[in-house]
Amino acid sequence: MEYAFTTVGDRDGILLSGRCTYEDGNRFHDMLRDWDFAANPVVPIDLRFVTFIDSAAIGMMFILANRCREAGGHIVASGAPPHIVRALRRATLDRYIEFR
Repeated sequence: MEYAFTTVGDRDGILLSGRCTYEDGNRFHDMLRDWDFAANPVVPIDLRFVTFIDSAAIGMMFILANRCREAGGHIVASGAPPHIVRALRRATLDRYIEFR
């Protein structure tokens, strides 16, 4: 998994790309550490370049969703390929993520 802080739509956001797997745990925690949830509780995530997501990465998305909710926000996911949306919905993340 690669990530970059970028503009998603008209807001600061996160661009994820590649395979999101268990091996990305440290990188994911770096991303959480560096994101300013107080200033940006709504986290736009561009998922159009994500090719695969495993159960560990889905768990990481739950952690991100919880951090957003604690800050009074939520995740807004855009561009996710259909197979990624299906995987996140099967895990009931659609309760915490707004898909666009």
